[in-house]
Amino acid sequence: MFKLSNLTAATVHAGAIVAIAAAAFGLADSSHAAGVANGDFAAGLTGWSTAGNVAVDAVSAYGPPPAPNTAQAVMGTADTTSFLFGGSMASAAALESFAGLPVGALSGLGGLVGSALGQKVSTAAGDSLGFSWKFMSNEPQNSPANDLAFMVLDGVMTTLTTVQTASFVGGSLSPMLDETAYASFSTGPLGAGSHMLVFGVIDIPDSLGASALAVTGVNIAAVPEPGSWALMLGGALAVGSLVRRRQQTA
Repeated sequence: MFKLSNLTAATVHAGAIVAIAAAAFGLADSSHAAGVANGDFAAGLTGWSTAGNVAVDAVSAYGPPPAPNTAQAVMGTADTTSFLFGGSMASAAALESFAGLPVGALSGLGGLVGSALGQKVSTAAGDSLGFSWKFMSNEPQNSPANDLAFMVLDGVMTTLTTVQTASFVGGSLSPMLDETAYASFSTGPLGAGSHMLVFGVIDIPDSLGASALAVTGVNIAAVPEPGSWALMLGGALAVGSLVRRRQQTA
């Protein structure tokens, strides 16, 4: 009759303990799963508010989104109306109001018109917010144009890139002439409660040439709850104890 060796049996017991601990961790993490609604845009723009020219690309018309995402939200500047989505632009003042920015935050940079989308997300204390993004443009880097892609969280704006600072790859899978590779962004730990999140792009300092921002994979990375940490630590200690006992009796 086949019989597991002591060490193999210990490994099986250890695996079970780790699986239980991992399951507890997963349960703790899933408690925050509703922090972002439709963060992968698989359901179109459900859960999101928009200003200007915004739509969801689910057929990789602007290049494929990073796996495992299958869709991406794309927002554009003035010249994108002819080949992007056909929507009308929002003024700098309208975008400032939409994003909860102070007057002049965009117009003071020479911003004219653009687009944005946003959502109120919820987090537990210590959670962080992450997403993937890329920038596309027809604007040459040796021109005065400096269209801006940005993120706003609770009224604080972070520049993702501009035409002049973008790391273009030298071509584009979108209708634009050039684009950056998809990049990941993550905030630091956030406080518990609701946070207003906005993504946007705006023409600076003229409305000639087109630029667009694509975003996907918006998510909340939850901090494990104390009970989950305790269970995982207890599981790790039990694994060590089992292996030592089995080795001593082998």
